[in-house]
Amino acid sequence: MARPKIPLISRRTALVAGLKIIDEEGLDALSIRRLADELGVNGASLYHHFDNKDEILTGVARLALAEVRTPDTRSEPWPVWIKRNAKRLRDALLEHPGLIPIVVSRGPLELGTSMVESTAALLEAEGLRLGAVVPLLEALELFAVSSAMHASRLADPSLDSQFDYHEFPTLRRAAEQRELNGDQLFDLVAEQIIDAIVMLDPAGLSSPAKIKKARSTRPAAGGNRAGKERGRPALA
Repeated sequence: MARPKIPLISRRTALVAGLKIIDEEGLDALSIRRLADELGVNGASLYHHFDNKDEILTGVARLALAEVRTPDTRSEPWPVWIKRNAKRLRDALLEHPGLIPIVVSRGPLELGTSMVESTAALLEAEGLRLGAVVPLLEALELFAVSSAMHASRLADPSLDSQFDYHEFPTLRRAAEQRELNGDQLFDLVAEQIIDAIVMLDPAGLSSPAKIKKARSTRPAAGGNRAGKERGRPALA
């Protein structure tokens, strides 16, 4: 069937519909035909906006991660907002777990590269040495993705992954008495990643005093931050 001369749908409309299909039916359910059916058009209409299915998948992932963005203010220390961005990435993937394979299949920092560029520029302007920027962003992204992957698997009732340590009494007792939940563990490790990058700064450009100040302004552990941020799909 020939491609219509005038687009019948917008690019954003198609991406929103694609995200809906993935959320409700799974990643494997998304195809050119399935998306066209959802939009009430023929498949050729999609080629006004996309070269292939892979471009649709990339666009859907970027749409879902839109809240992971460079802050438009410098009113807070960079360790605060960079950790918040990592948390938003994790939260967005928990809200849309079907996107995790898309993110994993791309290279580190590949999705939203223009936003990564502005984030890198802001980190440099804030005093972080340039050589530490990519390792910091990569480490936080990798940890956020792996954390979301683990949490989404545990929450999936279709997977027989609820290992109860029945034959391992010490592990069972340790699990029953665990002191950190998933959100608290994420916050702790993300802070350690940031601190490790700062400690490796030979020029001392990332002032430990700034890090200390940032730590003193964070909410107490165990709060309901995840619930508060979940409404805004939570590293660019």
